[in-house]
Amino acid sequence: MKKSIGILLFYLVSRCCHAQVSIAPTGLLLDGRGQGVMYIGNTGSQPQEVRIQFQFGYPGQDSMGALQMIYGDTIREKSHGLGPSIKAYPSAFTLQPQSQQMVRLLLKEHLFPQDGLYFSRIKINSQTAVPDAGTVDSTSVGTQVSFRFEQFLPVFYQQGKLESALKIANRTLEADTGIGRLNFDYQCSSHTPYLGRLRYRLFSESVVKTLSIGKDRPAVSEQDTSWKEMEIALYFEGNRRFHLPWPQALSPGKHCLELEFSKGRSDYPTLTYGISPDFREKVCFDLP
Repeated sequence: MKKSIGILLFYLVSRCCHAQVSIAPTGLLLDGRGQGVMYIGNTGSQPQEVRIQFQFGYPGQDSMGALQMIYGDTIREKSHGLGPSIKAYPSAFTLQPQSQQMVRLLLKEHLFPQDGLYFSRIKINSQTAVPDAGTVDSTSVGTQVSFRFEQFLPVFYQQGKLESALKIANRTLEADTGIGRLNFDYQCSSHTPYLGRLRYRLFSESVVKTLSIGKDRPAVSEQDTSWKEMEIALYFEGNRRFHLPWPQALSPGKHCLELEFSKGRSDYPTLTYGISPDFREKVCFDLP
């Protein structure tokens, strides 16, 4: 006799378990007609039951500024969500091993009160398909564990012209030899999340002698000047903390961190607004 135990796992699961379905792309921007396409594949050796639903949510932060998903915000769902008119076709199906299913997304009603970027989250449930009763060997004894995985992807719809504005304030930097912890307050324009990139580079300042003048002056070292970047998503307003890795061998003394916030991401190329940074600043600090 076999027992089937269903265990619900969220988006972050144990390292020993991995979802058997692959999803592409990792985020969707619906076209002007409110339509989009995604592909779900079964990379495992067993059939997978897949179900697609929608849930309003967005990246926010906890009290320490660490990234945290926000769900259940009914007030902002009414003003910024795609609502119940977003549908997936098909919304439930079984995927055979090494097969792929195309899923069409359709926003049936896409007339919103003002221009902006409206959004929701695609929730994809997957679990190993339960075999038919006639195919189970009743003479065997054991326990069959069935894991159910939930994966979430963002979906957006653009209405009209986007005016994506970003305000940055109250910046602080906690510096160590191998990492910097950047904290800042931010505020986005009312109807457009800020989907972009945070670029940064670290350089050192050393004191050199100017022979003709006889005075010391700071000079920029050429070490550690390469740009690094990470993709960011900022919604509404709040305080966010980012960890910025840099060389472990950072020597004691005065260093500077140059920051740039720029619109545009590789996963949403049509939302690129230009090459000029929206915010740029240099933060200097002393490392003991």
